[in-house]
Amino acid sequence: MSNKKVAGTIMLNQKDGTKKFLVHPVGNSLEFATTKVLNEMTGLASMLKLFKEEIQLDVTSISLVELTNAHTDTENIPLFVFEIGEEQIVPTISSNYKWEKPSELKDILSSYDIEGMPMF
Repeated sequence: MSNKKVAGTIMLNQKDGTKKFLVHPVGNSLEFATTKVLNEMTGLASMLKLFKEEIQLDVTSISLVELTNAHTDTENIPLFVFEIGEEQIVPTISSNYKWEKPSELKDILSSYDIEGMPMF
């Protein structure tokens, strides 16, 4: 199980009704947060560990709203989509991640074959 990867994002519901998504900038592109499934942990637990330890988010404030499969040429990756309210986030997260507008997700989503498009 240790070679299996999982991916995730968090939808930030802002007070003005707009949304942003947590992404990981890599070079000139954006990616979902990804991690390997850790031994003795589920994919969900591994994703929450990444959010808590690497991104420095309070995982008790997020809710799972969608789970779908993302396919690349070489692997199938479970994609977890969580949500959080703007009032619940800490203003500073790891500098390796940032909040982006939904329009920026087009490039990320186009790099996967999504099984059952996430409803966000």
